Amino acid sequence: MEDPVPVESDETLLSIYRNQLSSPLPFVIIPASTTPRQLQATHPFLMKVIRMVASIRHLRLVRGQSRAVMEHISSAILMRSERSLDLLQGILVFLGSYHYHCMAHAQFNNLIRLAVSLVEDMDLSTCPKSQQRRSQLPLVCAEEPVSRTNEEKRALLGVWYMSSNAGLVVKQLAFTRYTKYLDQCLKDLDDAKEYKTDQLAIQLVRIQQLTEKIFHFHSSDSPVDEQLGSPEPSTMARLEAFRVELDSLRNALPPNLKSDYLLSCYYNSAYLRIFEPLLAGSHLPDAESQSFASLSLSGVPISDVFSHFTAALKAWLENWLAIPVCSYFYMPQPAYVQLVHGAMMLSRWVRVAGPGVVKLSSAGMAVSQKEFTFPWQPTPALSGVPPCPDLSLPTPPASASTQVVSAQILNTLRAKVTAQPNLQVDILGILDTMVARFKAAKKEMAAAQGVDWENDTWDFAAEHLKMKKARVEKWCEMVAMAAGEGRSPLTDAHDSVYEESREAINMSAGRSVDGLDWVTSGYDWDNMQWESAMFDEIVRDIHTGAVFKSVDWNTGMLDDL
Repeated sequence: MEDPVPVESDETLLSIYRNQLSSPLPFVIIPASTTPRQLQATHPFLMKVIRMVASIRHLRLVRGQSRAVMEHISSAILMRSERSLDLLQGILVFLGSYHYHCMAHAQFNNLIRLAVSLVEDMDLSTCPKSQQRRSQLPLVCAEEPVSRTNEEKRALLGVWYMSSNAGLVVKQLAFTRYTKYLDQCLKDLDDAKEYKTDQLAIQLVRIQQLTEKIFHFHSSDSPVDEQLGSPEPSTMARLEAFRVELDSLRNALPPNLKSDYLLSCYYNSAYLRIFEPLLAGSHLPDAESQSFASLSLSGVPISDVFSHFTAALKAWLENWLAIPVCSYFYMPQPAYVQLVHGAMMLSRWVRVAGPGVVKLSSAGMAVSQKEFTFPWQPTPALSGVPPCPDLSLPTPPASASTQVVSAQILNTLRAKVTAQPNLQVDILGILDTMVARFKAAKKEMAAAQGVDWENDTWDFAAEHLKMKKARVEKWCEMVAMAAGEGRSPLTDAHDSVYEESREAINMSAGRSVDGLDWVTSGYDWDNMQWESAMFDEIVRDIHTGAVFKSVDWNTGMLDDL
């Protein structure tokens, strides 16, 4: 079986990469004076990968060429033990467009680790030895100093950035560490000012570094050196410190990057990560330390956290609204990760706000689109890496008193959301407009370029999102129906609704919910457990086996959307 060859010429493909694909992920830059023939002579593997990723108009060709690329990687690195900047840059470019290849094989994590291994084997991750010796022994006459090229420094920063980005998705950051030498590389690129895109690369690394710090703060596996020293400040003080640091970074952006929509979305995703972990499952604790009750007792005002979270979610959405549809196909893999993360945050908001507020928000915010200058921006499904298994030790259940207090806090929060429109998000309306924008992507690209656009990535995402909306509506209806009939959520309601949830798998639209009577002061702990279980069962129970093989690691990310 022969691998497909590109339809466009090498000149066209290199132009697509140089002008479209490398701009939002500028860690592998091809000088404007470099011809395809020259690049083939000096960086043959990189040219091979560029042919593949730039064939984006023909998704079948992209995936077909990926087979030859993977064979080259395995043969060169594993069989011949080759180590070169050509291989490293090629893998980086491959990773940057990996959301188009993940349906064919599950190698993203392997490629990340290969890139990290290449950096270490080529000794790119540390300051050149002669420079180290001169700094340690300034009076000793050392050999001629060895310096790294800006090309190598970009590659090193790109490997750290991609591995950190992937690590946040799977919540594993053990195999990458931000070092002083990375900081020095940022400074060197900033001083050299070789390309305008270097400023974006610098900002991407800085916001990713801060996002990692936020992740470690909420993680039980934070680095040991971060746990030592003076007593830790309160949770709210740390959250405020992160907000101040994010604002400081954002305010210091160069003028040409202040209007960069993707960079703004990266910042808004970081804001979301500040508050979202405090809402993740805290209304259904496995231990008292995770509950709304214990958070409140420790001085964390849940209503304030939810308010900040909602504001950050709205800001994230507004930034995505500004992205032209025609640029969807050129977004790099980290941008897709941000989109998937944003979609997951919509689900988080639904779970905390409750099904009653979902319907209320959709009914009362019909004019929400008119308030924005830009069209709604969809959240794509095709990206990411597999979720990690839960390896934590089992924890004791929360006490009855904690359950009661957590239920009361959740009831109070939901009542506040119901009463205050500024805390509401039109989830169903957003999903509708996302679907419309997904469907328009390929049509607008074909119209803009005057050629057939054989890439159905966004069409599939639209169908997936339609199913997602149907399941959210089904969940709202089931909770309202069980509460309206006065049944016990954990007995007969669960049995009958469980069977009904199976019918939602192939439905294209959900039925409406009349009334919000279930949101009452009697909404107790059992209701909360049942409601959450039904959300997991319906919203995440999406059968994609008909489309993808069972080994596709991307399916988990699709379910998160």
